[in-house]
Parts: sequence; structure tokens; C-alpha cells
Amino acid sequence: MAAQQLLQALQALYHGAPDVKDQANKWLEQFQGSAEAWQVTNDILHNAGAGMEAHYFCAQTLRTKVQRDFEELPAGAALSLRDSLVSLLVKHCQGNAAVRTQLCLAIAALAAHLPAVQWGQQGVVGWLAQRLGGEPQAVSLPCMLELLTVLPQEASSYQPAVRPERRRQVQDEMLAYAPQALQILASCLTAPLPRAQEQALDAFTSWLKLTGGVGLNGAMLMQSPLVRAALEGLRSSDTFFSAVDAVVELIYCTSQRGRPKDDMAPLVQLIVAEVMALKPRFHVCLQQALAERNGNTAPEGEHDDSEEDAKGMARLFAEVGEAYTALIAEGGPQVSGPVEALLDVASHPDDSICSISFNFWHRLSRALTIGLHPEPLESEEGPVSDEERERRVRLFTPWIERLVALIRGRVRFHDNFDSWHRDERLDFKRARVAVGDTLIDCASVLGGGRMLQLLVEPLLELSKQVTSGATFDWRTAEAALYCVRAVHRCAPLPGDALMMSLFSSLPMLPAVPQLQYTVALTVGAYADWLSDTAQRGEEGRTLLSQLLGMLMRYLPEPEASSASALSIRRLCDGCAPLLAASSMDQLMQLYRQIQGSGDVSQNAYDLDLDEDDVQQLIEGVALVASALPDGQRQPCVQQMLDIVVQPMQGILQQAAVGSPGSAPGTPTAGGAAQQQQPDVRLVLPLMERVTTIFRAVKDPADVAEALVRLWPWIEASLDRFTGDAAAIERICRAPRYAVRSSGKAAAAAVPLLVASLPQRFEVSRQPCFLYVASELIKTFGDEPARDLELGGMFSRMMAGSCAMLRHLRDVSDHPDIADDTFLLAGRALSYAPRLLLTPQLLSVLLDTALAGMLVQHREACCSILAFVVRLLDPATHRAVAPEAVQGLQAALAPRAQLLVRLVLAGAVGALPTNRLAELTDVLYAVLKVTNQNGLQWVGEALAGIPDEAATSSDKQRFMTACQQVVAGGLSQRDERVLQQAVDELSELCRRNRRSAQLAQRALLPPELHYTIR
Repeated sequence: MAAQQLLQALQALYHGAPDVKDQANKWLEQFQGSAEAWQVTNDILHNAGAGMEAHYFCAQTLRTKVQRDFEELPAGAALSLRDSLVSLLVKHCQGNAAVRTQLCLAIAALAAHLPAVQWGQQGVVGWLAQRLGGEPQAVSLPCMLELLTVLPQEASSYQPAVRPERRRQVQDEMLAYAPQALQILASCLTAPLPRAQEQALDAFTSWLKLTGGVGLNGAMLMQSPLVRAALEGLRSSDTFFSAVDAVVELIYCTSQRGRPKDDMAPLVQLIVAEVMALKPRFHVCLQQALAERNGNTAPEGEHDDSEEDAKGMARLFAEVGEAYTALIAEGGPQVSGPVEALLDVASHPDDSICSISFNFWHRLSRALTIGLHPEPLESEEGPVSDEERERRVRLFTPWIERLVALIRGRVRFHDNFDSWHRDERLDFKRARVAVGDTLIDCASVLGGGRMLQLLVEPLLELSKQVTSGATFDWRTAEAALYCVRAVHRCAPLPGDALMMSLFSSLPMLPAVPQLQYTVALTVGAYADWLSDTAQRGEEGRTLLSQLLGMLMRYLPEPEASSASALSIRRLCDGCAPLLAASSMDQLMQLYRQIQGSGDVSQNAYDLDLDEDDVQQLIEGVALVASALPDGQRQPCVQQMLDIVVQPMQGILQQAAVGSPGSAPGTPTAGGAAQQQQPDVRLVLPLMERVTTIFRAVKDPADVAEALVRLWPWIEASLDRFTGDAAAIERICRAPRYAVRSSGKAAAAAVPLLVASLPQRFEVSRQPCFLYVASELIKTFGDEPARDLELGGMFSRMMAGSCAMLRHLRDVSDHPDIADDTFLLAGRALSYAPRLLLTPQLLSVLLDTALAGMLVQHREACCSILAFVVRLLDPATHRAVAPEAVQGLQAALAPRAQLLVRLVLAGAVGALPTNRLAELTDVLYAVLKVTNQNGLQWVGEALAGIPDEAATSSDKQRFMTACQQVVAGGLSQRDERVLQQAVDELSELCRRNRRSAQLAQRALLPPELHYTIR
């Protein structure tokens, strides 16, 4: 009956109506978790007439049941399951490949559950070989080859729900089986069956990847028929791709720290010779690809190679280069082969093939400059002398220069770029970034001056062509400038003549949008170089002024405006003192001009800029204004603020007159308030511009004075947008960054903020007020004289927020408030612990922390856990009076046991595994503070976990780690031991859903059982 229901559900899933499919899917999911699925799937798989869809579903279900629900089986059922799985594999061997693969994965999962002793003396590999050996070769060989492929692949899988120590045993067992498996695979190479050699090489690759060469010595591999088959397979189209995978793993197994292992040298010579023998074949592929790109007739080759074949060869060349980079970098007589091969790869017109070589060039550049490993571990090599390093750089310089010449043109826009599909454009842009990164590597070897010479060669050639009457090719110019921008971190010396000439020519380039975009970004990238150059003489200052003017002219261009705004800000940042002396008036004129743009524009503007661009320009002008001398700086900053604030004042005053007492978002008969007062929301971008000025102005006193002066208008804005959470968040950034920028200079603003923040938070419950308060605590918390005003604000806001967070559901509903509440509490512990360590606040905060500790929201959870750790930190205790520490201990004592249980519940499944480090920190802190009491609480919590989830020996191992923490000092080793113990307990209890649910149910209080999943 159940089998018939399953077949009907599958029919509905694959061929039914949409609503029926959903019902069938839900039924099938429930079925897969049921105990009867074991027998039903087995029966259907034995039924040859059930159909491929049913067979695949049942094989997949059986695989997942073996992986996750093996512990459901009664004692003694494992061996009969093993026999049944192998019988099913034999039955479906020559059927659907997907079904066969699922059954092989099920057997591999069973091998993870069953210890080696249950497979007999020869282990799982020997048992399978013996069991399948009695079948016809047409059946046994494909089955054995696929099993030998998936067994090493699944050895490190976390899919099987096994205990941590068993998982480690599985890997050890598979490593021990490697020689036996390779012997079996070698015997399969000559089998007269289709794809036998290819499948054997695939399995060989899996075992090499598992071992990483461990337990395999060079002499053994040299004599292995599998190695010979892999190297010879490179010459055959039938086995080429499997041979490539195998040889790649061989290369990895033979290398260590950029050079061959000592016992692998003869094998390495053999491998490299065979790989380098592919160079002529790859060269033919290269010529064919170039001819195809240029529309010419492709040359004939001995092999009918495709693009995928070329990728395989390129991959081999790159693996040789990367595995033996340190040896290649020594510049011995044999280095030219791999380097030339990788230059061929870099010259391939296909970006996906060309980029295969890039990691080698990166590693080589590091080896030639700072070494592959700046601090070699276990290395017998001494440091390389300066003379030797210079010799190596001289040797490789011609190759690096050829590489630059090969790839610099790859960033050129194609003529039909505008007609490309979006995915093609994204691929091209990613390829440009990859080329740029490789050019940086080249520049680190060649130096900035020589690199610039190579990159401007296309521009010089273009200039000659234009002089001869040819049309200006903006794509070539843009590509060259893109490359120049990419290597800006390796700029030539200030005042470099070639760079001066290049930058002087930029304002004269044709007005092509894409070219202007790259020109603008190039100028911004070299802001520091321009600053250094301008400080050297008048010529540099003139160039800086010309480039600033050019960027300003680019601002009206839609495609270049964002790049220009960004680069103007970078120039203002890097050259602020120079621009303050020469271009302040010009920048202030621009500042006024942009005020009508961005989010403030109302279809009447001088420049069509995005708000982000406006913010960039405002920040740039403010940075330059900050560099003005005293007496000029203050009026300039005030003028900048007035230009922004005056329109805001007018809007607020008009809104107050137009609808007194109403706020944005208040429903009216005519619709939303936004329709009634269309201008009022312009306050928000204007306030964000004020915030940008606060962040950019460098003088704290200027910012503090402005905050006090503008505070009434900030409050008016908050009043106007009461109830609009997003708007209040944007407005609160102004006082937040003003306090951060002005520091102690904001003392005059403290009474204003202290009087306003608690009241506004109580009314609005918006977390942004908590963040502003945290800035006040951070800045003024070290002044005991302010305890009265700061303490009142702090306790009032903490009480209000904690009142909202009494239960886990409350914290889940308001994670932003929980996050900022405990960030504020953490700030208080760091800068003014005396304000927090009071009996009333401590009890409330600890209860709130316990209520929200298992919240799923990452930031809120981490804030709570970090607060608890800081609260228990001995450094916090040393900063306060002994009475406060006693109060903390008194508040913690009745709550610590629940705290321990919640931490352990989070570790075993109530929280995601990415919180384990934070949970460990809390447990470590609790144990250090509570000592033996903490051990007792941990023991009591663990005792409640059923043995089905964690055995007594599992619990004892965890207790041993906790005892070590209590007995030891504040050592990092103890923390690592505890972290390992928590990780292992987590993995143990999360190995399947039932174990996780049992452990959580034992640890969580009844009111939180609803969270168990």
C-alpha cells in the first residue's frame, strides 16, 4: 500500500497540476523522513517495472536515509542493509547511471557508519572487491570503479551523521586503503570494456586527492601502471580529460612549498617532460583560435582539439608552474620551458584560458620580490642575497615584459561591445579586473617607471597614426589608460617626465563618454602622486589645476559624472593643502552649483548628478576647507553649512505653517502627508549633506560649534518625521557623526543631547537614538564629573529598551533594538563601567541578555554574547570598585546556571554553527569567573542530554576540557582546547535532526521548546 502511494505521489510530482505537485512534494518530504521509507524504497528498487523516476527517487532516498538516519536501524540490521545495497547496485549496474551513482553513495555512507572490523580483515575496499568479484566482469568492473571513485570523495564528507571521532577514523581508514585501492585500479586498466581506463583514472584522481601524497612515495608511483596510464592518456582523445585531472593531482602530490619533494624528483622530471611535450599541440590550438578570431583559415593539427582541450593543456602548464614556482624563480637552466608555455597560455584569445596563467605570474612575482613565504616555516634555505635577487629579476624581466605586451590589449573594448548581452559584458569586465591584477604583479617586478613605458607604448603608436592622418581610436587609448590606472600603487617617482606628459595630454582627448570615465578614474587613482608632484614645483601645481578643471567639465556628462565626482573627492583628499591655497573659490562655486542636484533636485538643476555623487563632492570640498588656515577655515565651514541648512530651514518653517501639529506619514482625507507637503522630504537628503560635512571637517571645534548651532533644526526635523523610522535613522546620523568627529570639543552639546535622547527614544522606540547615546558614552564616559547627566540618560534608555525585550519573541521582533541596546551597554562597560554596574541595571540587563541569547538575528545575537563576555572580563572588574564586583557576582549567581544551559543549547543546535566561537567565549568567561560552580553547572546540563545524542564518554571529554580551563590561567591554549570541545560537541549533537532535537530539549527551558527545529 505504501509503495503504491509513493508511486502515485511521484506521478503527481512529475506530471500533475501545480497545486497537486506542491501537495505531492510535501508528502514525499514526510515520507523520506519516515521509518517505513527503508523498506518501501528497497522494494521499489527491486521492482524492475517501477520506472526510472521512481528508481532514482528511491535510490536518492535510500542514500539520504543511510547518511542521516542510520541510527534508526535496529541492532544487527546494518549487515543486511550492506548486502541489500550491493545487490541493488549489481541489479542497476547496467541501467540508469544516476541511480547507480546514488547507490554507490549510499554504500560509501554505510562505510562511514560501519567500522573497518565489520568489513572483515581486508576492510571495505577488499570486501567490495571480493563480493563483486563473483559477478560477470561487465557488471563488477563498472560498479567497482564507481565505488572506488566515490569512497575517497566521501571520506571527508559531513553528510553521514557519524560521531566526530568516527569521522576521523573514516579518513584514517581510507588513507590506509589507498595502496590496496590503487592496486585494484591498476588491474582494471587493461579490462576490455568501454571507458574502463577513463574510469580508472577518475578513481585514481580521487585517491590522490584524498591522500595528498601522504603514504605514497616516489618509487612506488614511478612503478605504478596508473601513473604511466595517466601520462600516456594525455596523448589520447579518449582519456585526455581524465588524464589531465590525474596528472594535476600527481603534480600536487609531488610538490611542497613551491618545489619537488625530495623523494619525488625523478617522478617530477617525468611529469614535467610529458606536460611540456604538449606545447606544440597547444601552439596549434593557439594558432587555430587566433585564426578563427581574425576570420582566417585555421591550420591543421595532428589532434582534433577543441577549446576544452586547450583549457586542459593550459591547466597542466599552470599547475606545473604554480607547484614548482620557488624552483622556477631560482632561474635555473630548465625554467624556460614552463615560462614559455605559460606565455603561450597568456596569449590565447579566450579570456577564460588566458586567465589560467595569472596565478602563476602572481606567485612568480612574489617569489622574485618578497618571496613566496616571507617567513618560511621549516625551511632549510637561507635568505636570498640582494645580488642573487637582482640576478633573478634581470633573468625574468624579458619574460615579464612580454607578458605585459601580451595582456595589456586584452582590456580594450570590443567594437560591438554595446550589442553584447549583459552576461558577456560582466564576463569582460571581470576579465579586465583580472588583467589589472596581473599587471600589478608585473609592476612589482619591473618597477613603476619601466611599467609605465610599456603601458603607454600603444598610446605613442596611436599618436603616430593620428599624426599620419588615421582616425583616433578611443578604445586603444581607453585600454592603455585603464592599465595605467590599474598599476597606480606602483607609480613612478614624483615628477616623472613620461607621467607628466601623459597627464598633460588628458584634457585634450576627444569627448568620448567611456574614455572620459576612465580618464577621470585614472586621475583620481594618482591623487597622491599628483600631490607629491605638485609640491615639487610650479609645473606640478599647474597640472593639478588643469586636471581639476577637466574633471569639473566632465561632471555634466552622464557616463562620466560618477567617476569625476569620485576623482574630485580623491584629489581633494590627497591634495587638500595645495587646493586650499589655489582652488578654494573654484571649489566653493562648484559646491553651490551642485546643491540643486541629486535627491534635492526638482526638475530644475545645473548638474544632473546622483545623490551619491553630490555627497562625494561635498566631502571633497569639506576636506579642502579643513586645510584652510585659522581665520579662513571657520567662516568657510560655516558658509558650507549655511548653504545646505538654509533651504532646510525654509522647508521646515513652511511645513510648520502649512500643517501645524501634523507629521509626515499622518493620514489625511486627501491621502498621505507626502502628497500634502511634497517638499518636506527634501529635509532628509539635506540633513545627510550636513552629516557628510560633519564627517569630513577635520577640526573638532568647528564640528562641535556647528552641532550646537544646528541642534534646534535637527530637533525640528525629528519632530517633523515622528513615526518614520527610516527618516529618523537618516537624521540621527548627523549628531552621531558630529559627536564622533568633534570628540571632547562637543562638551557644549552634551546637555542638549542628554535632555533630548531619552525622551525621544521612549516616544519613538527607534534604535538610532541608542547609537547616538553610545557615542556620548564613548567620548565622555571617562569623566566622572558627567556621571549625573550621562548616568541618568543611560539608565533611562536602558530601562526603556529592556522593557521591550522581555522574551525571545520580543528580541526576534526587534533585533535592531537588541543590537543597539547591547552595543550601548558594551560601550558603557568599556568607557564607563561604573554607570552600568549598579544592582538595578545589572539585573535588568542580565535578564534581557538571557531572554535574547538564542535570537537568530546574527548582529543582535553577537552583540548580546559580546556584552556578556565583556561583563565577565577581569579587565572590567579591575576598572570598578570592589563593591561593584560583588554586586555583579550577586546578580550573576542566580542566573549563571541558566546562562550555561543556554550557551550549550546554542552550541548543540539552537544557534547556527557560525556562532560557536562567540558561544565558546561566553562559556570560557563563565568558567573563569565561577570556577567549580561553573563546572558543576556544566556537568548538570550535560547530564540531562540523552545518551542517544551524546554518550557518557562524549560528555566526559567535554568536561575534561572545561576542567582544564578552570585549572589553568588565562592562556590561549585553554581557549583553543575549549573551542575544540565545543566544536566537537556541536558536531556530535548536530549529526542528525533527532540528536539535535533531543539535546536542545534537554537543555532549553520549557518555554523555549517552541524554537526546536
